[in-house]
Amino acid sequence: MADMLMEDQRVLVIEDEYVVAEAIERTLTRAGAIVLGPVPSVDQAMALLDRGGRIDSAVLDINLGEHKVYPVVDRLLARGVRCVLATGNDIADVPSDYSEIARLEKPVKASSIIDALKRVDATADGKVAKINQYTSLLQLREQLIVEIDVADGSHEPLLAARLYQAVDAIDQFLKV
Repeated sequence: MADMLMEDQRVLVIEDEYVVAEAIERTLTRAGAIVLGPVPSVDQAMALLDRGGRIDSAVLDINLGEHKVYPVVDRLLARGVRCVLATGNDIADVPSDYSEIARLEKPVKASSIIDALKRVDATADGKVAKINQYTSLLQLREQLIVEIDVADGSHEPLLAARLYQAVDAIDQFLKV
């Protein structure tokens, strides 16, 4: 068996070409990964994400029939999942929002998939951390607004004023 570079890593494969999907699945399984899917459509991928569960990485084709995979990529990135695009699309066809996502051009060599996922492990942490920080700050902001209402209702104007300052600081940070 191949060296277990990805032992116990849960990798979602989204690919609508059966032969390509099977080849990617075989490659990942030989490397020790637990393959989720492959799924051939955006709808099936979203349903899989709705079920929850841990996903460490994803290998995604951009074109799935007449749909693009980008809504799935957005959800995966929001969850902190490392993504690799395996596609026939030219880099110029990939929206700039996804320019930092690793991209492999089809036909993809088996070793390239594993290499790309390992590189993503090393480089994605900064971007994922920024996404997680942004999400956490938005959640904190919403919580502070609720607390401002409670402070106002309890006739605690000083507390409400301090909470407003915290919301303003978050707003300033998020604008940068």
